Parts: sequence; structure tokens; C-alpha cells
Amino acid sequence: MRYGSDKIAERISVQSFNKKVFMKRTLFLFLVCNISGWAAAQTKSPEEFLGYKLGERFTPHHKIVAYFEHVAEENSNVQLQFYGETYEKRPLLLAFISSEKNIGNLESIRLDNLRRAGMLPGSPQTKVPVTWLSYNVHGNEAVSSEAALKTLWALVDPAETDTKTWLE
Repeated sequence: MRYGSDKIAERISVQSFNKKVFMKRTLFLFLVCNISGWAAAQTKSPEEFLGYKLGERFTPHHKIVAYFEHVAEENSNVQLQFYGETYEKRPLLLAFISSEKNIGNLESIRLDNLRRAGMLPGSPQTKVPVTWLSYNVHGNEAVSSEAALKTLWALVDPAETDTKTWLE
């Protein structure tokens, strides 16, 4: 009888060990998935997002819009605004890129800009410069779309420390 109880104790010990190994592996897998998910949630460069280097091939409008949407979703200092559509029903967008503080005060900055231009009465309260960069007046000028993608990336790229100062 003792032989049987030793076997049972050994099985229980093995099962306990297997549970511990299973739990450790599960925890490890959970951490790896979360870390890789966090890394995947970072803003991708145009090359990472599109799968090719800018200028190597034509980037269609829907992929340009998708990249701008990706950047806006991943960066709280980027805001997109739809303002119309082309004759072919393609969306036209404005991208506001600034510091988070300025993004939160866009309406005040807009009104102060109108005051500076003499279009509203009163004195401006903010000292935030506004820079307008316009890309793609004509649909068959692909280089300006590529330049817009490259400029957007330069302004949100975490490795570009100079641009963070510019956005203040």
C-alpha cells in the first residue's frame, strides 16, 4: 500500500511543479505580448507604415490619409480636421501639429491670429506663431505628398529633439 501512496505523492508533486512552470510561462508570455503590443502602438515612420521608402513609388491618397490618421491617433499633439472633399470624393484634411498645450488652446490661438491680422478687435493674448504648410495643389504632383509625409514624421519623431522646441 505504501508504494501506491508514494506514487500519488510523486504525481501531486509533479502536477504542482507543472502548474508552477505553466504559471511562469503564462506570465512570461503575457509580459512579452504586452511589451510587444506597447511597442507596436508607437508611431511608425512613413517607411514602416507604407512598407517602402518615400519616393520609391507613388503613394495613393488613401494611404496618405491613413498615415496622417495613424499619426494623429498615436500622438496627442497632432489633431486632424476634415474640411471638405475633392471632386472625386477624397477627404481633405488639415493637420495641426504643436505642443499638447497649444493643441488644447487652438481656438484661442486662432482668435488671436485674427486679432493680429486686424480681423477682430482687441489685442492678442497669446504669442504662438502660426505656420501654414500647404501640400498638393494638383493631384498629379506626387512629390508634395511625399514631402508632407516626411514633414509630419519629422515633427513627431521622438528622436528629433529640435522639433519639440519648435512646437512650443
